[in-house]
Amino acid sequence: MMAASSYVSMVNAHYDEFGNPTEEQMALVSIKNHGNAMNNPKAQSPMEITVQDVLNSRIICYPFKMLDCCLYSEASAALILASEEKVKELGVDNPIWITGVGAANTDCFIGNRESMGRLYSNINAAKVAYKMAGLDYDNIKNQIDLAELHDAFSGQEVISYEELGFVPFGEGGPWIENTYEKPGMGPWIDGELPCCPSGGLIGCGHAVGATGIMSTGEAALQLRGDAGKHQVEINHGRAISHSIGGPGAAYAAVIVMENEEGLSKK
Repeated sequence: MMAASSYVSMVNAHYDEFGNPTEEQMALVSIKNHGNAMNNPKAQSPMEITVQDVLNSRIICYPFKMLDCCLYSEASAALILASEEKVKELGVDNPIWITGVGAANTDCFIGNRESMGRLYSNINAAKVAYKMAGLDYDNIKNQIDLAELHDAFSGQEVISYEELGFVPFGEGGPWIENTYEKPGMGPWIDGELPCCPSGGLIGCGHAVGATGIMSTGEAALQLRGDAGKHQVEINHGRAISHSIGGPGAAYAAVIVMENEEGLSKK
């Protein structure tokens, strides 16, 4: 059981239950994240591609094609963490506050899970993090500005839209498909909830171990307005970082971050 085959088992089970994500819908995730990476100077895999490019790339683990998959890479990432007292003592300009953290495990053996097509560690980690931050799982899409998701494979990003509460179950594939090339809508960089504006793992590369720190740092840069050419519009002052790991993608973590403006709106 390799990474691709463990993720694809969940994606195929989700398809059997809901009829999505289709290969074309997954290809849109690849288009989006490789495209977002073109504005990120640290990204390894920036490119402008089409749905047909993705569908024509070689099969890795059906229905995942080469361009549905992230590149496993080597890199490093770092964050500076400090207590509220230390931040005040140092006079840090525009600190980003961690207001919610959730982590959860599910069974490593996919066939033993309550549902093969739903990653309950994602759902539970998100609910814990949102509750700690004082946010509403059922309305989270309207309470945050962006999400850096664990998009190791395009199909998992689609499922994560549902598991993290952005759209109801079964509507992840239609959400990205129906908003393609429609400004202000969907998970696109100019959409209602940009997902992986950095390019994510698909666009940046997946340095296992450093990736979660990278996505958390990217979310912090966005909330500061320091994300450069891939900066998104910040209205709520909140973002989430999301990571998956372990055998069968059994482990998940979600972090909610806010800037000073976000805190002041509560």
